[in-house]
Amino acid sequence: MKHFNVFTKKIIGSLGILLCAFFVQAQPNTLVVGKVNNAKFIKEIELSLNTLYLNNGVDVYTSRIIDDNTFAFAIEVKEPQIAILKYARNKGAIYVQPNDTLYIDCDATNFQYSFEFSGKLGSSNACLTEYLRMNPREMSIFNMTQYRQKLYWYQNSPKMDQAMLAMNQSGFENHMKKRKDKSLTHLAMYDANHPGKLTQEFKDFLKAEIQYDFAYHRLMYGHVFKNRYSLQESYFDFLEEVPLQNSQIGNDWYREFLVAYFDYKNLKSPTDERAPFIFQYEEGSKKLEGKTKAFFQSEIITRAFRAKEHEVIIDKYWDYMRHQDYGNFDLKVIGSYEKAIKFAEGTQAPDFVLKDLNNLEIALKNYRGKVVYLNFWATWCRPCMNKMEKLKLIQPELENEDVVFINVSLDRKEEVWKETLEEREFKGTHILASGELNSEIAKAYEIKVLPRYFIINKGGDFVKNPKSNDLEEVKNTLLDFAKK
Repeated sequence: MKHFNVFTKKIIGSLGILLCAFFVQAQPNTLVVGKVNNAKFIKEIELSLNTLYLNNGVDVYTSRIIDDNTFAFAIEVKEPQIAILKYARNKGAIYVQPNDTLYIDCDATNFQYSFEFSGKLGSSNACLTEYLRMNPREMSIFNMTQYRQKLYWYQNSPKMDQAMLAMNQSGFENHMKKRKDKSLTHLAMYDANHPGKLTQEFKDFLKAEIQYDFAYHRLMYGHVFKNRYSLQESYFDFLEEVPLQNSQIGNDWYREFLVAYFDYKNLKSPTDERAPFIFQYEEGSKKLEGKTKAFFQSEIITRAFRAKEHEVIIDKYWDYMRHQDYGNFDLKVIGSYEKAIKFAEGTQAPDFVLKDLNNLEIALKNYRGKVVYLNFWATWCRPCMNKMEKLKLIQPELENEDVVFINVSLDRKEEVWKETLEEREFKGTHILASGELNSEIAKAYEIKVLPRYFIINKGGDFVKNPKSNDLEEVKNTLLDFAKK
């Protein structure tokens, strides 16, 4: 089975051993050292860096907490960015940048809100902590609301989602402006009160965080809720004031804004004859420069491969590999190409063995001779639930045509899953993948967003999914392969 591209680096919590680790790990350039007071039972702490934008992975480092409650990490940081420190079930956000040192003192019982910082990055992290108190960051993907527009999936925190659903245009615009102004004032005042303490890299990073948090959520509101609030096209005039070019590739909001922006531009060009991914790739290539351009090109190529648009994007892939000199994103592009080939039409679907509602083993290989609709979903995913309701309309007819529906739930709570199935009377075979996105089957099928489905033919090979999710088109595709 194929696993997520996650790098796990074990560091024993001792500064002496840590310094030695600089010479044996893969180019670490930043130290994060600290102490967890009252760490009585759990003696490990974890630090994770989202490097999906670089290599399609997440770098996960683990440190043992030794007898004096200290820990230490030697990590490789390519760009200034947020890292997540996790102890037990508690998570806290910290800021890291290449070639620097951070010292953290915290308490196991209160974790992030007990953080005290020192070292060169100490003041920058203290400033970040105050900013995050004003603008809390959702750290669990399972709590996020997703909205699909054209090719892009917007991610929204529960709190921001409530604001968008409750506020009309003027109310939301004022809300976001106050949020932005308050955050910029906080940064300016902190910098004035602590002269020379904030690194320039951090100030640039937090300015980008504030600016693109504002721009991303304003764009989402207009893109997703345009009909709900009868928004005029003039609503989007604010985009003209948002600079597309920025050096802060390590900032989540900046990266997401770029992709969402060009997806929106694609939506506004319905007469363009180019395929959507080609339109975005070429428009971004015109308007962006240097590292930012290289990131965006790599991102569109990767997203196209994930969407199974191999034939559409392959020329851009080879063009990128031949002419793009900025190599930090090569691993991501090459990895996405290899995964695309793995899931391409005609390749063998990974086998799995899981138990159904009746505790019977369900193995994919046992369904040879039938067409399989393999559906990944969860009860907390609203688009998944809507899709499951629609599937009920076509399942009876298809199940008489040698089509099998296997529904893999990535729910956290078994009882919620069972209650939902009983209440909604969803048809087909149902299995629960323990471990959610970290389950073996989710890793094997590279599940990173929901809903997601695959069509597998009678020989156990992947079939190219219909270009749209129109129920009739999906039904006809399944029937076509059932007759072969």
